[in-house]
This record gives sequence, structure tokens and C-alpha cells, in this order.
Amino acid sequence: MEIIVPRRIKKREQGGTISEEARKLFKKLKDKPDIAQNISARGLPASTTLHKVYATTEGGARRLLFFCRHAPAGATAGAERWVLLFYRDKSDSVGKNMSHKNKVFVTELGRNLQAALSDLSASTPQSPLYEVF
Repeated sequence: MEIIVPRRIKKREQGGTISEEARKLFKKLKDKPDIAQNISARGLPASTTLHKVYATTEGGARRLLFFCRHAPAGATAGAERWVLLFYRDKSDSVGKNMSHKNKVFVTELGRNLQAALSDLSASTPQSPLYEVF
């Protein structure tokens, strides 16, 4: 599994620098991907899933959200790639309730998903607009 952090998401969710706390959580998730819960959201592209992670850190409780676009059936299997969309404090207006019932979450999800997809589609091998963990 690879964890991808698009440039705009890194700026919005981590202030432009991936913290050591986040790096530790990414490693833990890669070692134990079953700690993530699948969640539903309306309007996702086909073959896309969302994964929510609850984490407790020295800095407090965190909520992370990733999306994964799955390869079509029969395609060559590759490493699964999860793209970070949110890295929030539990008390944040999005972090406290990452579900379609939270209007703030729904709005921010659309905004962050579009930002992530824009960075990924504008990336080139010579100039990636993301970091991989």
C-alpha cells in the first residue's frame, strides 16, 4: 500500500509540511490497513471507496480520510494507493463527524477531492504534485 498526499491537501491539512505524527500514523496504517473503516458518500466516481481512520496521538484524537480508486476487474494488480483527503482533529467541524449527515463534511469532501484529483492529474513523472509514503 502506498499513501499519497497531494500538494494542496498537504497545504490545507498539514500546513505544508507532513508532520512526524502523520508519518507515524501512515506507517501504522500501512502495517494494519484493517484499522480503517469504509464509509459511504454520494457522488463518488465509480470504483472509488473512502476509508476513515480514527487515531490517538500525543497531540490528541485525530480523524483521517482517504480515497482509493480501485482497478477494474481483470486489470493487472498493482499496489493499492490511498490518497489523503483529511487529517483533522476530532473536535474540528469535519473531524467530529465524517459522514454524509454532516453538511460541512460533505462540502469539504467535494472541495478536497477536487483539489486532490487536480494535483494528481496535473502531475508528471518529472514534476509530481504529491508525496508518497
